[in-house]
Amino acid sequence: MQLNTDSAVNVDMGARAITLVRGEIALKVPGSVPLTINGPYGRIVVGRSEVCVRLNNSDCRVSVVSGTVQLYPLHGPVLALNAQQQVTLKQSGIGAVSVFDALLPGWRDDVLSAQNQPLGDFLRELGRYRPGLLRWEPALENLRVTGSFRLDNTDRVLSLLAASLPVEVQMRTRYWVTLAPRKNISTKNSA
Repeated sequence: MQLNTDSAVNVDMGARAITLVRGEIALKVPGSVPLTINGPYGRIVVGRSEVCVRLNNSDCRVSVVSGTVQLYPLHGPVLALNAQQQVTLKQSGIGAVSVFDALLPGWRDDVLSAQNQPLGDFLRELGRYRPGLLRWEPALENLRVTGSFRLDNTDRVLSLLAASLPVEVQMRTRYWVTLAPRKNISTKNSA
């Protein structure tokens, strides 16, 4: 089992159960005895499978890398989710099944990947890997980010964003960083 940053679980190996308290886990169950992942939106039974589970504020994303898992939502029918599929568990039940996004578990290799992702969403995720406060002006929220970024140097990630997007990074201290729209600098030749 691997835990992403800012993640917590409670483990009961006697019952072969994990409760995802917050954040994200990736785990591979090699044997035939299933393991149960409990969360606020239901439970996931994993047997001889590899799965990534992320608990967000209003839902839980379940992504199956290999094998098959059983989803037992609080409301609605049980669903078997197969390899290379993902779904969102919500209070109301299970969302639509979609193709597994291979970029999602990049954190396992210390990489944060984005494919046409809103900058606000990207920065919220990047902020989980940085100490201190990372803020941005609302005007930047919907700029788009595409790329794969190493998480071992988040200052470098911010520099890369400033080089590729119309943003500037304002570092008051290493622990207080704000992104703002880049000011247009124009020089006029006066005669």
